[in-house]
Amino acid sequence: MGRVLGVLARRAGYEIGEVVCRSRPPAADAVRFIGSGHASDIITSAVFDSDVVIISVVDAAISPTARLLARVYRSEPGGEGVASNKKKVVLHTSGALSSDQLAPLHKKKLAVGSCHPLQTFEDPARAINRIANTYFSVEGDKEAVRCARRFVKDVGGKSFVVPSEIKGLYHASAVLASGGLVALLSVCSEFLTTCGLSEREAITVLLPLVQGTVENIGRVGIKDALTGPVRRGDIGTIAKNIASIDSHHSQWVELYRILASRSVDIVGRGGKSKQSVARLRRAIETPIRIKD
Repeated sequence: MGRVLGVLARRAGYEIGEVVCRSRPPAADAVRFIGSGHASDIITSAVFDSDVVIISVVDAAISPTARLLARVYRSEPGGEGVASNKKKVVLHTSGALSSDQLAPLHKKKLAVGSCHPLQTFEDPARAINRIANTYFSVEGDKEAVRCARRFVKDVGGKSFVVPSEIKGLYHASAVLASGGLVALLSVCSEFLTTCGLSEREAITVLLPLVQGTVENIGRVGIKDALTGPVRRGDIGTIAKNIASIDSHHSQWVELYRILASRSVDIVGRGGKSKQSVARLRRAIETPIRIKD
C-alpha cells in the first residue's frame, strides 16, 4: 500500500522524501517502484523534512513507529521538532485502527489521522489503476482530515470521514465485503465440486453470476438487486436448498440460514407482507427432519 500511495503522490506532483523500511534492500526496491525518494533503514529527523508523513506498516507496528517518530521529532534543536510555519501531518493507513495509535505524535502538537483506501492490494501494479474508483476512509484531527482528503483528491480517489471511536466497525464492513466474499465463494465452489466441477471450473461458472449481481446492486440498490427463492417467497425451494446442503456439506447449513434470514429482512423492508415474511422465517428456521 505504501508503494502504491508513493507512486500516486509522485504522479500528483508531491515531492517524495525519505522512504524508510526495516532494511535497506526493500527500501531501495520501494524507491525504484515509486520512482523517487531516498531509501533508508533508519528513522531519522530527515523524515520531518516532509510536510506529510505516511506510516504504512502492519497494524502492530503503528504504535511503536509513532513512538520512534516522536523521539526523533523531540530530538530536533529547540526541543519541539522542526521549525515550520505549517503544522506537520502524520497519517497511518490502517483500516482497523484509529489515529489514537499516533498519540505520542499528537502530544508533540503534530496533526494526526488515518487514511485508508477501501481497496484490495494483492498486486501493487494493478492497485495503482484502481484508485480512480476507490474510496478512502479518513479520520483524526481536523488538520489531518483536511490534509488526507486533499491528498486523496490529488491522487484521483474519493474520501469519506468515519468517527474515530467506531472505526473498527468500518473495517469489519470492509473485511466482510472483500475477504468475506472470497470465503463465501469458496463455500459455493465447494458445493459445485461435489457436483463434479473442478475448483477452477466452479469459480469460472460462478463469476458471471457474481459480477452481474454486483452490477445490479450498483444500478438499482440492494433491495431491488435481491433475487432467488426468498424474493419469490418460494418456501419449497428454500427447504430443498437446506436439505441438500445438510446432505452433503452440513457444516454450512447455518451459513445458508443466516444469509437467507438477512434476505428476509431485505424483502420485509421492500414491502412483502408480514404473513409472507413470517412464513419465510419459519421455513428457514424449521429443523431438518431426519428419517429413521
